[in-house]
Amino acid sequence: MLPIKYFIPVILITVGILVITIPVDSGCTGNAQCITGKVTKVIDGDTIKVNDQSIRFALTSTPEMYEEAGILAKEYLEKICPVGSTVLVDEDDLQTKKSYDRIIGKITCKGKILNESILKSGHGEIDTRYCKTSEFADSNWAKYYGC
Repeated sequence: MLPIKYFIPVILITVGILVITIPVDSGCTGNAQCITGKVTKVIDGDTIKVNDQSIRFALTSTPEMYEEAGILAKEYLEKICPVGSTVLVDEDDLQTKKSYDRIIGKITCKGKILNESILKSGHGEIDTRYCKTSEFADSNWAKYYGC
């Protein structure tokens, strides 16, 4: 049973007042954390901070910041989802133990899945090491790029 905050009351008037609850689609799947918040910092091409919590993009890897390609990946991410943007983070149900104190998840910003956008742009690649241990491995974008 979902917590009450995930329901919208609807009032129908017939003989009296009947209250029916309808589940709201949060945009997240599974049972791990579902976070809506503001981007507070772009760390690199595959890690951001949301409400000051580090979020690592599931199944996605970009070059390190000491490489020019890493700087370009970060700049691309800052353009499509700048600091202050509202994002939805769907924590990976199969990777909830975190990585270097970062939540691992699928991030949606302005209607775009950032994990997919960074791959599609050519600034990153799929990290196939985690295809067997990610809830998102069966997503269309993950399969398209190699999971």
